[in-house]
Amino acid sequence: MQPLLNFLTILIFSSASILSQSGSNQLAELKAKMKSDGFSAFHNFTVVRTDNISSQHHSILNLAGQALVGSSLAVGFSIFPISAGFADAWSGDATVASQTALGVLAISTYLFGAAVGVHWIASYENPNLSFWGTFGYSAIGGGVGTIIASVLAANYTTVPAAGVFIVALTPIMGAMTYASFISDWPDENQKTSFNQVYDSHKDLIEHSNIVNLELLRVEL
Repeated sequence: MQPLLNFLTILIFSSASILSQSGSNQLAELKAKMKSDGFSAFHNFTVVRTDNISSQHHSILNLAGQALVGSSLAVGFSIFPISAGFADAWSGDATVASQTALGVLAISTYLFGAAVGVHWIASYENPNLSFWGTFGYSAIGGGVGTIIASVLAANYTTVPAAGVFIVALTPIMGAMTYASFISDWPDENQKTSFNQVYDSHKDLIEHSNIVNLELLRVEL
């Protein structure tokens, strides 16, 4: 009977030792898994960046500035060739070639000045505005003005002042049309998505609960 009791005692202690070692190994594996997985929780966020552009059109104040500054710079840029043309004509030595060259220079500088003025003011509310696009439509406006001037000259001995005013404004109106209705505008809301890797508070609680359950199972 005594040998049997000794055998049972040894068997019980051996089983307890094996279970204890198994629990310790599982606990170590759990800790290692927690350490490796603790920073593997991916959470997606979306960051919304709003540009400083309230809407896809210019304000009344900006439009007025485009017209005023565009007209002023158009006249300012063309003052020199226009003055040179008048001086050449009054000198008595003017030729067709010189008058034509000065006339083309005056028109070109007028169109360029109109584009510079409109682009300068319009770009405050539309940073995507293309200068060369603005200049191109200023030239188109100048072409329309030339057609209007030809029609007026064919129908009037003396062109009305209102007609001259409209012809002078056509390059500015062409540039403003491009800036307000044709050019590209920035997107109002640009969304940038990114992934941030971190160990959340919820993950820590779940890991703690698992550890507590494992410890309880080992003790039992």
